[in-house]
Amino acid sequence: MAHVNDDELVASMMRVLEIDFQVVQHFAEDDTESVAQFRRCGRRAIRNLGYKARTHQTDPDLREDRLIVVHAMIANRSDDDDKRLEERAILLVQSMPSPFDRRSDP
Repeated sequence: MAHVNDDELVASMMRVLEIDFQVVQHFAEDDTESVAQFRRCGRRAIRNLGYKARTHQTDPDLREDRLIVVHAMIANRSDDDDKRLEERAILLVQSMPSPFDRRSDP
């Protein structure tokens, strides 16, 4: 992961969290500094949105690729949040072009 400052990472995470309620990133097993930054910024981004945070990272010994997968997720979503997520997902799918739509072909 290219080094970014905490404020930039928090801002980008907040945009993702508002849609998906989680952010996920893969890291090399020796990149402990980036893992710590991702977890720290994930917790901060989630708190900035007014939620409780939960972070988790995988054990590279249990993965063939030896990567560390880090999750930062919102821990206290409400039913209204889940409904909003579903509505946004439907809007995103509806706004995507169909692979069967040939009108965009030259």
